[in-house]
Amino acid sequence: MPVIRPPRALHLNRLLLVMLAGMILANLGGRMFYPFFAILLKQLGLEVDAIGLYFTLAAIFPLLFQVIGGWVSDRIGRLKSIAFGSVAGALSWVGILLAPSMAWPVAWFLAADALGAMTRSLVGPAFDALVADQSGEANRARVFAVVQAIFMVVGIAGPPLGGMIVERFGFPTLIAAGACLYWTATLLRVIVARRAAATPRPAAADTGPVSAPPGLFASLRDILALVAAGGVFLWIMLVDGALDIAGKLSEDLLPLYLKEIGRLTESRIGLLQGLSAVCMAAAMLPMGALADHRGERYPIVIGCLAIAGSVALFVFGRGIVAYAFAYAIFGMSGACFGPAMQSLITKVVPQRLRGLAFGFLSTSLGAFSFFAPAVGGLLWKRFFPTLPFLVSGAVCALAAIPAWLKYRLPPTPAAVDSSRAGQGAPRVP
Repeated sequence: MPVIRPPRALHLNRLLLVMLAGMILANLGGRMFYPFFAILLKQLGLEVDAIGLYFTLAAIFPLLFQVIGGWVSDRIGRLKSIAFGSVAGALSWVGILLAPSMAWPVAWFLAADALGAMTRSLVGPAFDALVADQSGEANRARVFAVVQAIFMVVGIAGPPLGGMIVERFGFPTLIAAGACLYWTATLLRVIVARRAAATPRPAAADTGPVSAPPGLFASLRDILALVAAGGVFLWIMLVDGALDIAGKLSEDLLPLYLKEIGRLTESRIGLLQGLSAVCMAAAMLPMGALADHRGERYPIVIGCLAIAGSVALFVFGRGIVAYAFAYAIFGMSGACFGPAMQSLITKVVPQRLRGLAFGFLSTSLGAFSFFAPAVGGLLWKRFFPTLPFLVSGAVCALAAIPAWLKYRLPPTPAAVDSSRAGQGAPRVP
């Protein structure tokens, strides 16, 4: 494997391109299957409130694993963490394949979700930290934007393919196709990790731990110091937590709403999700450039307001055209959040703690939104189907206020340079 250096300008080096290919293969199967998972649960006999409760129970597993997964990526290296997580993900697809034919399919799906949560906890923070390690601070948001724009092929192709497969061949064929894609990605990731481990690397090659990090509890102490300081990191956690609550209230119920209330077929639902991904990919680089040039809070605030607008159009509009505009705006709002939020996190967290920080934030957000799916199902069943979506839009609109006021960095960002990585808890703006 060639010597790995941070990419110049917006060029992605060979390592990032290979790992990005693995991410696309692994997530394509999931994006083919999970947009229709609520429909499958309904076919298996679950009511809407029970479906919401299922997604709440499934949210327990990320809470258990994500902090540890982020720390593991700091401890053993990004590539090893991704490879280990992929093996767990390959096993989770076995559970999904077997679940529909079992006497207790929900229990099998929950077991598969547990393994999937282990996968996400090891792979997600490690890949985000890898992208940050392979980019410079001046163009980091744009590098994240390029990576995420390429990754959006998953959202563009996955749901439409999944919808067509479900309509023509049924869920067993869809699950088998998703499993094959993930197993291929696992093989690729394991090969890359083994080759990287066998190849001597210079100290500058930043695919492993930056330095020997402290233990888990010592690292958590440093992260908690960031929170207790009351600076930008705390407000990232609070605002992103509010957005996560808003998403979990209604996101999992959206395909079911479109099928039962909107009277759309699975293929049309998939096409709408593909349209959303196209719009997200198109807006990704401009929003990343805006974050680099003007500051991360600008695209984040735009995204909060865009989500509120898309929800209003989705709830009060009727027909496929209104839903298409709502999905398009929603997709562009996703481009506002991703690169900007990830760039902001890396600027207020020292390099040695990046993996743990991504995992810690994911766990914190999961704790905030733990009951949101069940609450969304209850709001649908006890009141009316559009209520979860209205609440989500209102929360996103309100989140724009603290994001604008608190997501400010001083002229010299307080991100701790890797050369100071052993000097204790980092300073926070």
